[in-house]
Amino acid sequence: MKRSIIITFCMFLGLIALAQLPELTVEQHLEDYDFAVKYIEDNYAGFPNKVVDSTRADYESMKARLRTQVEQGERTGWDAVAQYTAWFDDFHTRLNYSARNEKGNWESYGDRYRSRKPIDYNAFMEEYRPKAVACKVTDKTFLIRFPSCDGNPDMEWIKGSIMDFKESGCENLVLDIRDNGGGSDVYFNPYWELLYDHEGTEPAVEYRNSPEHRKMLLKEFQDSGVPQEFIMGIQAIFPMIEGIEYLPQPLLRQILPMFSDSQNVSMQDLMGVLGKLNQSGGDFSVDTYRLNQISDAVRKAALIIDNGVASSGEQMVRSIKATSDRTTVYGRDNTLGCLDFSNINVVEMPNCHLSFSSPMTRTIGLPDGGIDATGIAPDILIPLPLPARLTDNIDEWVIWVAAQLEK
Repeated sequence: MKRSIIITFCMFLGLIALAQLPELTVEQHLEDYDFAVKYIEDNYAGFPNKVVDSTRADYESMKARLRTQVEQGERTGWDAVAQYTAWFDDFHTRLNYSARNEKGNWESYGDRYRSRKPIDYNAFMEEYRPKAVACKVTDKTFLIRFPSCDGNPDMEWIKGSIMDFKESGCENLVLDIRDNGGGSDVYFNPYWELLYDHEGTEPAVEYRNSPEHRKMLLKEFQDSGVPQEFIMGIQAIFPMIEGIEYLPQPLLRQILPMFSDSQNVSMQDLMGVLGKLNQSGGDFSVDTYRLNQISDAVRKAALIIDNGVASSGEQMVRSIKATSDRTTVYGRDNTLGCLDFSNINVVEMPNCHLSFSSPMTRTIGLPDGGIDATGIAPDILIPLPLPARLTDNIDEWVIWVAAQLEK
């Protein structure tokens, strides 16, 4: 079972020119700021992790200071939201607005307020713009460059790249995911299935059980056209789960099918499942990756990573590392560290109409098993400088990694 439904990294979501932002009154800026703060406090899955006894005073001071600055007309509401969300040190929690930095490159507006920043590879390379590629490197090794899980390249291209590899006569695969900032896990699943060779586990995720998230869950099912009996069943359990702060995703997988129109669920059945939450948590704290078939198309594989790998890109690394002994991770820098709080909801502010992102889930058991503080390190460091160009070319790193696989 895959770890989560959708994990998205929104570093460049909604590129809006500064001139397009509206002129607002101080009251409207303040309303936007207050709206974002209340939403984050009520719904952000990481809020109880980030605001604890040791950080609460700093959080309250920061929040009040920003509000005063907006109230006095010293800054815009969206600028205050950018700094407010940056306080959480979670790249998934952010103002979704980008602007050019002093070097002329696009960056997330809120990154100016972060102590932890992504590496700007454009500052060190002539061109850093990885593009989807599927081609031979040598007669033994094939390259698939997969720079995004956001649907570009699409599933047709992804499946076609695997077919090209299988028809190439190559036995080794270099899967280059540099700059893969995420999107949906769905898009990397075919590569995971290709490289899978044993069962593996990792910590599961859990949803913050807020009224807003329950409302979103219900709307998702309503929009998908499930039977009304199913909808009524979900509505019936809401009063029973209101007091549970977090709902593990494995638990939801057990509860939701109980309300299909083909089953009659007794209250005793439901309470039996919910009662397991009072036990050790072992039933729901771990997700297991298991496939019934192992592909023999790949002898040895390599994942090439960099600091541009985030969110679903990092989940791809974790899933493959957990289930593929024939795959080695190569790189020079750790991945970004943007996965502990995931499954984002994009929320629009009422006046400026810019949006911010608020994760709905967190990894169970944090800080154990988390990666945000460090990212994921490569298994083997590539002892080469950054390539001059990374687009649709076969660069120096790929050539070096292919040689390692062919030893």
